[in-house]
This record gives sequence, C-alpha cells and structure tokens, in this order.
Amino acid sequence: MFLLNVGFLSDFEEITGTIFRKVFHGLNVFFVNASIFLKVIEKFLFKKIQRHEKQKTLIEMQLNSIRNMVSKSLWDDEISAAEFENILSQTRKQNETYIKFEEVDLEIDKMLPKKSESFV
Repeated sequence: MFLLNVGFLSDFEEITGTIFRKVFHGLNVFFVNASIFLKVIEKFLFKKIQRHEKQKTLIEMQLNSIRNMVSKSLWDDEISAAEFENILSQTRKQNETYIKFEEVDLEIDKMLPKKSESFV
C-alpha cells in the first residue's frame, strides 16, 4: 500500500512558495528601479525636445520676417540702401541663431541611435 506523506507536500509548498516570493520580489524591485530611471531619462529628453522646438520656431519666425522684408522691398522693383542693410542684418542674426540650432540638433543626434543601428 502506498502511503502519501502529507508533511512532505506542505514542506514542498513552503519551499516553492518561498522561491517564487523571492523571485517576484526581485522582479518587483528591478521594475521599480527601471521605472524611476526611465522617468528621469524622459524628463531630460523632454527638456531637450522643448528647447529644440523653441529654436525651430524662432528660426522659422526669422525666415518669415526676412521673406516679408524682401517681398516689401521688391514690390516697387527697387531696394533702398536702408532696406538692403536691414535685410542683411536680419540674415546675419538668422545665421547666428541657425548655428546655435545646429548645436542643439547635434546634441540630440548624439543621444539617438544611428539609422544603421536602429531596430526599425
């Protein structure tokens, strides 16, 4: 006759329960730490993106301003010296802003993977 030792089963359940508890506790700790780390990275990248968008908007506004000045000066088929100097000064300011914009763009490009490295 086969006798089943009930004490063995309770010990087995206790051992497996302890193992699973420790594994799930470890996974919980890992995912909590990963979540905190990803939130910090998200805030950092969001600030960079906001700065990038501000620079882009500023450059677009300056380009539209220059286009409007050129259109107004060409309306009568003549460009006065004052209009020409104003257009040149605005173009120089735009170039300085664009150089700063490229620096921001390069900072963001350093953080993102190259096209050959991406998984898409």
